[in-house]
Amino acid sequence: MHAQGAAFQPPPMKDVIVIGGGPGGSTAATLLARKGFSVTLLERERFPRFQIGESLLPYNNDLFARLGVADQLAAGEFHPKYGAEFLTGDGEIRVRFHFDSNLEERYHRSFQVERAEFDHLLLRNAASHGVDVREGTGVASIDLDDPNRAVVKCANGEQLEARFVIDASGHGSIVGQRVGMKSDIEGLKKIAIFSHYRNVQRPEGRDAGNTVIVVLRDAWFWLIPITAEVMSVGLVVDKDHLKSCGLTAEELLARTIDGSPHVANVMQSAERTSQVYVRKDFSFRMKRLVGPNYALVGDAAGFLDPIFSTGVFMAMQSADMAATAVEARLRHGSMRPLRRYQGTLQKALDKYLRFINGFYRPEFLEVFMQPRPNHGLVKVIVGILAGNVFARRRDRGGLALFFLLVRLQKWRGMIAPRIEWERQPGAASV
Repeated sequence: MHAQGAAFQPPPMKDVIVIGGGPGGSTAATLLARKGFSVTLLERERFPRFQIGESLLPYNNDLFARLGVADQLAAGEFHPKYGAEFLTGDGEIRVRFHFDSNLEERYHRSFQVERAEFDHLLLRNAASHGVDVREGTGVASIDLDDPNRAVVKCANGEQLEARFVIDASGHGSIVGQRVGMKSDIEGLKKIAIFSHYRNVQRPEGRDAGNTVIVVLRDAWFWLIPITAEVMSVGLVVDKDHLKSCGLTAEELLARTIDGSPHVANVMQSAERTSQVYVRKDFSFRMKRLVGPNYALVGDAAGFLDPIFSTGVFMAMQSADMAATAVEARLRHGSMRPLRRYQGTLQKALDKYLRFINGFYRPEFLEVFMQPRPNHGLVKVIVGILAGNVFARRRDRGGLALFFLLVRLQKWRGMIAPRIEWERQPGAASV
């Protein structure tokens, strides 16, 4: 309460307001605070809270070290991840990719995480670097009309001002919905149905931490071991299939598990430990990611199909690049680094999108899941699985060769044995 007669004094203008406390928001806020800027982070929920996207990528390791959380990741209860495995639904065709046989030593390992704990770690880290973290504070509206400031009205009625705002609000994309020119990605109208389970069989030894992708005729499963006991299991299907199959999301998940020989086998003693979740707001892109007083990072900038576990990686990498660009904007008034950030991120998303679109084509999977050593494709594939999408020029030749071989496979079937996809199990229906 203010003293009687005293004039109300609005809070001083911050340098940056970050909307969203997930990996992208926490990363951007931490890096900008370390650069000497005053940063307020607004998070609608209170942490820890449930979130999906439990698999980290090795190419994020450098950023973990710079943020000062690498030792905490290694010392915590997070499950080490040394590679990924892909197999057909009947279990007949499988391939494992290991990071340590194809990448530099610092990228030999990543982690599978419970996102509630991992995100809370990053948010606490932001607070420890001087970020004004405000949990339980949603955003009601935002005014970007003045190019030199942003006015944010919180759901509790408080009004805040900053020289710049970073939208890391995820799929809701508070700023992006207004200025980002959002568009769905045609051909990727998918839906994810997932839950957590105990007593799911997993590979032996260090491969027990691998992400496992099981490809069906018209859908696919992920199996991600997030602790020594708990497995995240998700089914990705066409959105239209859920509408037309005559089953609830929970029934569709359970019956497709039962109808897929490999998944049914490893889950024969499984016990579900959480509710069944559905993620409907699937792949989309924002055309405009930056303006004179805003930038979009992470899922607020775009979300792609989760087949290559890119969510956390792209959120944190985009936040890192955006923080550098925002610093240039606030210190020197330059828009050029922000435009460069937009172009770099869009190119990285394009590269992932090319792989993701390919993943839903038979010829791509035939080459991807049966790579011949003499073609040199394993290193290219492992690079993508590890997060090498901000590639140097020397990496582009391998990618070009991979897609040339995919085209040859489609036309002539001479690169890898054909897979009889019509004989593979599919998504359940009544």
